[in-house]
Amino acid sequence: MKHSLSHLLFKNPLIVGFSTFIILLFTSQYIAYQKFLINENEQKKEINNQVNIIKEKLQAIVMYSYSSTRTLGYIIERNGIPDDFDTIARELLKGHSYFDAVQLVDGEGFITHVYPLKGNEVIGYNIFTSTTASSGALETIERKDFFIAGPVRLKQGGVGIISRYPIYINGKFEGFSAVITKLSTFLNDLNINTSEENDFLYQLSRVNFETGEEEFFLENDMSSYKSYAVPIELTFGEWKLYVIPLQKNINTAIWFAIIGFLMAIMLSWSAWYFTGQSERINNLINTKLEEQEYELNTIHETTRKQIEKSELLYRTLTSYAPVAIFNTNEEGECTYVNEEWMKYSGMEFNEALRYGWTNAIYPDDKDRVMDEWQEAVSNNSEFQSEFRFLNKNGKITWLSAKATKLVDSNNNLLGHIGIAIDVSERVKNEKELLHFKRDLEKLVSLRTDELSESKEALLNLLEDMNLQSIELEKEKVKAQSADLMKSAFLATMSHELRTPMNSIIGFTSLLLKEYAGPLNQEQAKQLAMVKNSGQHLLGLINDILDISKIEAGELTVSFQEFDFVESLTDIIDFLSPQAISKKLVIKTDLHNEKVILKSDKRRVEQVLLNLISNAIKFSEKGTIFIKVNLVDSMLCTQVIDEGIGISKENLVKLFVPFIQLNGGLARSHEGTGLGLAISKNLIEKLGGTIKVESELGKGSTFTFCLPLEL
Repeated sequence: MKHSLSHLLFKNPLIVGFSTFIILLFTSQYIAYQKFLINENEQKKEINNQVNIIKEKLQAIVMYSYSSTRTLGYIIERNGIPDDFDTIARELLKGHSYFDAVQLVDGEGFITHVYPLKGNEVIGYNIFTSTTASSGALETIERKDFFIAGPVRLKQGGVGIISRYPIYINGKFEGFSAVITKLSTFLNDLNINTSEENDFLYQLSRVNFETGEEEFFLENDMSSYKSYAVPIELTFGEWKLYVIPLQKNINTAIWFAIIGFLMAIMLSWSAWYFTGQSERINNLINTKLEEQEYELNTIHETTRKQIEKSELLYRTLTSYAPVAIFNTNEEGECTYVNEEWMKYSGMEFNEALRYGWTNAIYPDDKDRVMDEWQEAVSNNSEFQSEFRFLNKNGKITWLSAKATKLVDSNNNLLGHIGIAIDVSERVKNEKELLHFKRDLEKLVSLRTDELSESKEALLNLLEDMNLQSIELEKEKVKAQSADLMKSAFLATMSHELRTPMNSIIGFTSLLLKEYAGPLNQEQAKQLAMVKNSGQHLLGLINDILDISKIEAGELTVSFQEFDFVESLTDIIDFLSPQAISKKLVIKTDLHNEKVILKSDKRRVEQVLLNLISNAIKFSEKGTIFIKVNLVDSMLCTQVIDEGIGISKENLVKLFVPFIQLNGGLARSHEGTGLGLAISKNLIEKLGGTIKVESELGKGSTFTFCLPLEL
């Protein structure tokens, strides 16, 4: 009885569907809950990873700041303020990319030294008069130890972090050594992304020793996120780090829950549907049997009317067809022709039936066409032929005919259907083409005879050209050999000359430093002239050596990553004294503070040195403007001057070796004429391009572009 009851229950579609829904809903929601827990744990793990990475970087930055300021303070305590402060500061900055400036402050609070000076023009500013700067400075003096002040509103603009170390000489306070890091650089080194598209909200704070309050680095409101604060204990104070997930994305567990719910509905409906399917199928079968019985009674009458309708439609369509159409029975006798067929043959419909259609065939073609037709009918194959119709008025029409068999659904032969197309125009064109071909063959034969007569004269001409070609090849070999000898000679002599020239320059420098004894004014002047002439001559020798290597194909380059902006800055610093001596101003337009270029650093700096030196050499006033842009993975640099310019006829000679231009660029300016030729070859060797735009008397613009990566 129990078995029977359970059997009846599970045969009920509603009970089966509801049971399936409950089981699937519980299972899917349990899986979704587990997925929710997994996602939560992964998010916590990601936050912990972010915190640990930033803590390590913050501790490293603080220690590097301490090391740098302590080193600079030690130098000053032992040796006083060095004359080469810029060199020492440059080395400190070079080793640590997260420092933006190095400062020295005297015992009264005045800033005495800053590097780099550009953008940090605060010499003479007293930090003790600043509300934001004085508290950190006084704290450093009181602690007599390293201290980090910040965030501080910088005098030179923006917000930054100032790391100071007090300098004591013989127990007396003499000032500070300090490094400054802009807030943007500081946050970038900590991998703190402040953009709105970030997955996390960041905040960094420093705990004030006196008040215990947090000094926040960013403007984010942290009032509701205190629970996310992670203390960071450092030797030089306590900091706090906030890493808050923004919850921009919906937890994927929600999708698991939604999909599980939908699947429970779909599968429970399927269980309900298939449980009751057998009953529905039986009802459907009975209904279909009744419908088919009715259809079988009426199908014959339906079919008969359809055949009549199809026959009428066929005749109507073929009556207006632009080609001749005909039908035959299975024995090959004509049963139907359309209007176009009757127009070609000149026959009436009844005249064409059975084999009457053969009377329209041109007499010379009739036997052939009948044989082809009988063979196609006998073999149940396709009929295809071309023949002429001759109508009662004597008009001849060329036809291309094709017929194929007609079969029913059981593959029984019912007859043939065919078409015939008027090809009279094509046959006429073929005849005309045949006549043209015969005329062309005669013309070709005539021209062939004429060419035979010229053959001997042509052979004599070719023999003379071959002799001249041999002589030219000999001269080419001589020229190439002479060019190689010249390049080898220049390379050898350049090497031989560089060694003594280096010695002359070196010994002259030693004499000018008076290591061998004091010099009077005239001696120093004469030795300075010798040194300048030697350096100039060495530059000429180096240019000759480079051009000889280029011409001999021996110039090699090496590709490594380097900071192009740093190299450009070094070149400008090196050439600035020359520009200042001529009262020229060098300005730059840099869209990026750092550009990593994969190329040959020495050769790129050689091109920069040549172009900027030329701009200084050929300018007597105005500004030299240097612009750097990134265009489609290419680094493009422009050197723009307001100098004497170049005439249009001289532009084509500009990059040719050993040529100095006349008219404004004549011998009043010294040089070999090799610099631009070498620069062009170097740029092309590095995969780039160089060009010049200039107008006489208005200045020049040299532009070269290099790929960021080959």
